[in-house]
Amino acid sequence: MTGSASEKIISPASRAFWDRSFAGRRAQFEELRQRSPIEFHTETAGPGFWSVVGYDDVVAVSRNPEVFSSANGFTIDDVPVEILEFAMSMIAMDDPRHRRLRGIVQSAFTAASVRGIAERVRGYAAQIAADLPRDAEFDFVPDVATRLPVQVICELLGIPESDRPMILAAAADVIAGGGDQEFVTAPGGAAGLGQIYGYALELGERRKTDPGEDLTSRLVSTVVDGETLTPTEFGSFVILLITAGFETTRQALAWALHLLTEHPDQRELLLADFAGHIDNTIDEVIRYASPVPYMRRTATVDTELGGAHIAAGDKVVMWYLSANHDERIFDGPGRFDITRANAGKHLGFGAKDIHHCLGMNLARLELRVMLEELFTAHPALHAVGEPELLLSAFISGIAALPARTRDGR
Repeated sequence: MTGSASEKIISPASRAFWDRSFAGRRAQFEELRQRSPIEFHTETAGPGFWSVVGYDDVVAVSRNPEVFSSANGFTIDDVPVEILEFAMSMIAMDDPRHRRLRGIVQSAFTAASVRGIAERVRGYAAQIAADLPRDAEFDFVPDVATRLPVQVICELLGIPESDRPMILAAAADVIAGGGDQEFVTAPGGAAGLGQIYGYALELGERRKTDPGEDLTSRLVSTVVDGETLTPTEFGSFVILLITAGFETTRQALAWALHLLTEHPDQRELLLADFAGHIDNTIDEVIRYASPVPYMRRTATVDTELGGAHIAAGDKVVMWYLSANHDERIFDGPGRFDITRANAGKHLGFGAKDIHHCLGMNLARLELRVMLEELFTAHPALHAVGEPELLLSAFISGIAALPARTRDGR
């Protein structure tokens, strides 16, 4: 640990760190990067953790799963073993078990598989754009950003329309940690977890006897190396897909509108050549906002990282939000620039490690199609006023974003 005893260190797992503007959060991470790329922070109800804020060190931890394990959980808070087992899915596993499960489910998320559902995604996006009011202010988060990912994921899984409001409410409970704007460092909401898990088990059993063309039918019948998903593994994967897939895409959409509104020159560039700029725009939004700010690992052996002596059993937290603003990698990281040459180096989908985001292709499709449909139907669409940020260290998110489809007030 570096720095003089008189300097006050604000832990990035504390409310004081996150209870400020997005610029204030980034400034604090910049200060931590300048102090030391790896620093130990205490916890009020835990053993403390090593905070990794530099890009290269985050990549090093991500790509060394033998030394930095996921099996003890991916959140700063320690989670009971029974919760890890049924709710945390593959991101709380190491190989070979992780490799086995990923091998069973990954075929549904290849670029080719995602292209196969592109027209259905576009149909949902076009309807959402058409439903927006033309002469009234609305909240972009529930009216747009929330609607598309939940519809797409439920459609993929074969969840009937009548059950989707329940799924949305349960997912929101998990992401909010079961509270209403209380500060959280991890997903929670035991009631929501239980609802999704129980529903998934029932849906899986129904599809075994009455299969359809949906992902659920495929997953409960896929055999890889003589093995299928157990009911517990299937239920756990559905929790991951619904909560992670829903929230990260929702937040990227909200951040996209906010950032394009705040930077009208970048918006003009995008609209002048949407096809030419949209892929890099998506990367720059994800780099800048980092919807998933961190993931945790646990050291399996005594090791050294960036001059820090880390003991076996120590928690190691990789701050993607900080790494994605590391000035040694990204020139002028506080500048939102859709032409940034290396925007694709962001770690928003992971560090090309064993846990690299399985749903990356699907998320990119949803973002591309939704933004295209929105700006085609409403070329003047813009945010009005400042976003209301989520008070969370686990989701770098926007709770509310007022918007209009036309200029004027």
